[in-house]
Amino acid sequence: MLRRILFSIILVLGLIPLMGQEIMFETYDHGTDIWILLPYDLFHFGNNEDVAQYQVSLQIKNSRGSQVATDETQIMIPNREWLHGTAIPIRRSYDLSTGTHNLNLSLRNRKLGDKQNFNKSFNVGSQATELGQAYVIATRDDFSYIPENLELHNLQSLKLVHSFAIGASRLILELDQVKQLYDDPQSPVEIDLTSLAEGDSISSLRLSLDEMNIRYQIEPLLYRPWFSFNHRYSLKDQMEQIRYIANQNEWRVLRKVAANKHSDAIESFWQAKDPSPGTLRNEYREYFYQRVLYADEHFTIHSRLKGWKSDRGRIYIKFGEPDQIINDAFPIGRAPSITWHYFRLNRSFIFADERGFGQYRLRNKDEEYKDF
Repeated sequence: MLRRILFSIILVLGLIPLMGQEIMFETYDHGTDIWILLPYDLFHFGNNEDVAQYQVSLQIKNSRGSQVATDETQIMIPNREWLHGTAIPIRRSYDLSTGTHNLNLSLRNRKLGDKQNFNKSFNVGSQATELGQAYVIATRDDFSYIPENLELHNLQSLKLVHSFAIGASRLILELDQVKQLYDDPQSPVEIDLTSLAEGDSISSLRLSLDEMNIRYQIEPLLYRPWFSFNHRYSLKDQMEQIRYIANQNEWRVLRKVAANKHSDAIESFWQAKDPSPGTLRNEYREYFYQRVLYADEHFTIHSRLKGWKSDRGRIYIKFGEPDQIINDAFPIGRAPSITWHYFRLNRSFIFADERGFGQYRLRNKDEEYKDF
């Protein structure tokens, strides 16, 4: 069985955490690669500014507090509508010894003066990352970013970047009807997708690596709304959201955690739920984030009652999309109601707007905790 490096990732951005889904650590013979994925909407622009200039300062200290790596650079962020819903990757590589390290990253807007600090403890193991994350990097107007889709229109290039440590005998790349085979691939791999695509977009992209008689499939990383999750929700909010899906024993432990340890507790909770431990992504966590974001988008009534805090939002986060929705919007002699049927779970939830303000409350609360 392959052994992969699993990193505990807790990154703090000012008062906002940037956690495991937004930063990747990969260790290879040449050093430790650090990928920090910053949502474009994180950056600020002055009035009528076409570009925001940010100074990026990075320091890494070892467990003894000695500085082992540092660099400073400037990045120019263009103010473009088409960049909304994307992420800006910051990639660095350092020769680090095994053991615990602390990363400090500072982003400072040179004109507006706003500053955001990241502080992250991470571990460099003695084993290499056997299968790294595959990143899709788009370039337009000489600016590179992680896109949300595989549209090629207006792009200068669309590349797939992937590193690995296994002794791969073959790499298989499939995009739509095109299948490319690469024998004895050498890490890192960088493939220009624009030269392989047959149209203005790619609807399907799959990457596989063969090692002896084992085939590993790697899902290329595109921007997803959960990239900005930790910028939208405080640690306190995230603890309350986790409460929806935690069992009694898990919540009994979590509720006793001190506020300054919430980020550690959240990371530990999601690591325990990871359906693919040892890989760099946690699919279950991503699905959960998507449900919370959906609940906020569709069930928010006003600023004081976010969608994820509503009854419909809570049920959606816990159980997902209902199999059938019955909307009784104009009943005679009673409040409007909405019924969600989950046939696969043998559950139905009835929400009623008793006050007529669009705030649908769950009527049959016992159904929520049936068989729990």
